Amino acid sequence: MYCTHALRPQTHTETHTERVCLAPVKMRALSAVCFLLLALSSVRCSASQVEVRALDTWRLEVRWNASGASRTHEVQVARTSRFEVVFQGNVSARAPFNTWVWKSELPLQCADNSVRVRSVFNSTAVSAWSQWATNHGQQNVPSSQARLFPMEEVLQEGTSGHFCCIPPAGAQVTEIRFKNKPYTLTPVDEQVRAIEVLPLQFQQLPVNLACKDSSSSRKDQTVVNYITFPPEKPQNLSCMTKNLQIITCKWECGQQLDVDHPLRRRRYSLRVQDSDEAEVQCGVDLLCNFAALPNRSFYNISVVMRNALGEESQSYAFNISHRVFPVPECVVVSPGATDVEVYWYLIGNFTGRHFSCQITMEPTGKTTEGQFVVSEPEQSLRATVQLLQPSSQYSTTVRCALQGNDWGLWSSNTSFSTEPLVTVDIWTRTRRQAYNCSLTVLWNTFNSASDSNIKVFEVCVAQDSTRSRECVNVKVMKVYFTVGFGQCNVSVRAVTLRGSSITSNISVHTGWLITEPMLKEKRIVGNPEGFLLSWSALSSATCGYAVEWCVMGNAEPCDLRWRKVSANQTSLSLSAEGFRKGHRYTFRIFSCQTEGHRVHEKHTGYLEEQEPLSAPELSYSLSIFWSSMLLQWSFNEEDSEHPGFITGYRLTIQEHADWTYSNRIWNISVEDPHRKSETVEGVKEGQRYTIQLAACTRAGCGLESVHTITTPQNHYLLMAKVMTPLLILIGCCFCLWPCKETLKGIAVDIFSFPSGQRMKVLELDDSLFEVSEMLRVLQVEDCKCCNLDSVDMRSSMEDKSWLIFTEERCKPVGPSSSEEELVWDELAAERVTSVTNLTYLSSLPPRSASPALESSRSHRANYVTSLNTNDYVTSFNTDEYVTPVSPGNYITSFNTSDYLSSIKSGNCVTSVSPGNHVTSVSTVTM
Repeated sequence: MYCTHALRPQTHTETHTERVCLAPVKMRALSAVCFLLLALSSVRCSASQVEVRALDTWRLEVRWNASGASRTHEVQVARTSRFEVVFQGNVSARAPFNTWVWKSELPLQCADNSVRVRSVFNSTAVSAWSQWATNHGQQNVPSSQARLFPMEEVLQEGTSGHFCCIPPAGAQVTEIRFKNKPYTLTPVDEQVRAIEVLPLQFQQLPVNLACKDSSSSRKDQTVVNYITFPPEKPQNLSCMTKNLQIITCKWECGQQLDVDHPLRRRRYSLRVQDSDEAEVQCGVDLLCNFAALPNRSFYNISVVMRNALGEESQSYAFNISHRVFPVPECVVVSPGATDVEVYWYLIGNFTGRHFSCQITMEPTGKTTEGQFVVSEPEQSLRATVQLLQPSSQYSTTVRCALQGNDWGLWSSNTSFSTEPLVTVDIWTRTRRQAYNCSLTVLWNTFNSASDSNIKVFEVCVAQDSTRSRECVNVKVMKVYFTVGFGQCNVSVRAVTLRGSSITSNISVHTGWLITEPMLKEKRIVGNPEGFLLSWSALSSATCGYAVEWCVMGNAEPCDLRWRKVSANQTSLSLSAEGFRKGHRYTFRIFSCQTEGHRVHEKHTGYLEEQEPLSAPELSYSLSIFWSSMLLQWSFNEEDSEHPGFITGYRLTIQEHADWTYSNRIWNISVEDPHRKSETVEGVKEGQRYTIQLAACTRAGCGLESVHTITTPQNHYLLMAKVMTPLLILIGCCFCLWPCKETLKGIAVDIFSFPSGQRMKVLELDDSLFEVSEMLRVLQVEDCKCCNLDSVDMRSSMEDKSWLIFTEERCKPVGPSSSEEELVWDELAAERVTSVTNLTYLSSLPPRSASPALESSRSHRANYVTSLNTNDYVTSFNTDEYVTPVSPGNYITSFNTSDYLSSIKSGNCVTSVSPGNHVTSVSTVTM
């Protein structure tokens, strides 16, 4: 532009030749002018003055003034006196005072930091650099000890940390430790050394930084720093008010951890937008309170979180009318026996507002809710909680909510105890007399307190027929009245020293005694747990049912008990406690009607039946015949003293036989308890019988009554038995009398001995072997049954006598000559108890004894207990298998029931001396 105004304008008189000659001159002149203008403009737009200032340990503020239209400036940052450039770049700033902040990785105290600036017009046109502006470090400041940087600063978690150490003059840094760990040294200046820690990790406690130099001081210089997180936006921000006077705002922090230093922790503040109120400084408990503004419902707030690493904020808008959560204050209770009055205050400006409040009782968890309207500031509210247990410990809390809002906070617990209560359970019993009724009033008391605080009972009876009322004060729990027929109203009240009492009332209609029907008893059975009573429902039972019974069963006097149930309940379970086994209990069930109680059903039963304690008695006038008996007895099966219901009887009949060892016994059961007679068939004449009679229950039969009866003889049958054979004999004699001579001859031939002949005993003194050969008896191998039986028979040595044998050895009879020889066991206690032959035993040819038998001769405990044969023994040779019997052996029996000719001398048994253990030696000869 400036170049355009310096040229002279062309005229129309110039020729073409002149234009051509002057063109190069004009172009050179125009270029010189533009270059001059550009130089002048550059000088005018350059930064004339640069200032630097350390904002903190790492931030350096740079300010300069510059004129011109350029907004882009190039900045150079150099470190140390050698001007080592650590940053160079373009920044944007507005004239006339341009400001820029540079953040250094290394603390500014560790070295000199210099800055210079120049303006940038385009990619080729820039101004000249300004002069260097220097922020001096601490390396040239005299000190007698090493200095560490940063010191007492907050570092950001996750970043790299640069630390430096400046030693005293003339010393060198030898070691830098971070958290007691040495790191590699990096030179910063001639003496300054630095380390880099990557990355930094959060520490709730301070971390130490130590430096060791080459000076004579042996003590390391140490400083501390803090590592934490940068601030975060508050989360879940919400506000509420308890009283419309103070607004409380709460929030949460994502990272709950923080350094343990009050000056280095996070700080919170709250600002109310569009208000002149100052910023509210909040505590570290993520809670902040501020005063509500008058006549203002809508609020917009901001919560700011700050620490040394920066700040973050979060905004929240709300209507205070929707954030009202009142908290009841000053809760007071006024307890009664079964209810309590609860009072509380709502502190705040709630005039004209509607509230819903809940009152809860612990430990029952019962909650009562009510609606309330506040008519004046700090008004007291009241609610009644009922159906509490007397003499009990409770604690109550209250909470309220503005109508349409959520519930507020619960108040603090308030503990209290309810007052004692005496309740009276009343019952009556009426008996009809000649002209009136006897009314017995009984009652039970239930005192909630552990101590008795009853002074007296007030009992009143009002009769509708006579319109009279009679009241008495008694200290016992039973009183008698005489009343007429009609309706009576009875009431009982306990007069207490403290607490209260509830009056109990009951209606009695004595006129029902005249028309009371006879009820059939229903039998019931108990169990180990007790009685379970059930009855039919009655529509007229408008006020429930009552069950009465006597504690001692049906015994007199009756200790009356009763239980009452509601109208919709038709069963009652009574525990076994208080009931005894073997006692009959009668339960009368009354229906409660408008006029009074009337008998509805009657139940009778036992908790557990037992066997009867008494026995039936047989009648002495019995109808006894030779073939049957009619038994009759007497017994009161309906007696209430029985330990169980009589279900029948048991008859036990035993027949006593004269000539047999076993007696016939049989039982007869009578299932009907009302039947007291039984006909017994199948008895014998003239026989003695024992009859046992017992009554039975479900538990079994009890005691027995015992009677002995003898049946009479049947004389007609006896006469028939005697006369029949006699008549037969007479008839036979009469028929055989004509043939008497013939019969006499036959008898003589049969019974007389032949004349001229004599009888002689069979002699078998010769060799039995020869006789057996002549008789051709069975051989041993033909025998089918031979066995050895063992019987344990021992005798003492003193009782043994000796059986003398000859020198010849005897051999026992074996089944055949080809079978194994009988070997006597070496055991001293083994013996042969018997040798039995059920057929024929023939003789055996002589042969020598076996070595086994020879070796057994020295044993003293072997013996033969029995030698028995039921058939023929032809020979018993002494030199065969039976060896001589050693002292101490003995033969208990030598018996034959058939043919034995003789026992020769020199055979097995030579002699039988007196005193030897031979129990019997017998022969039967035919």
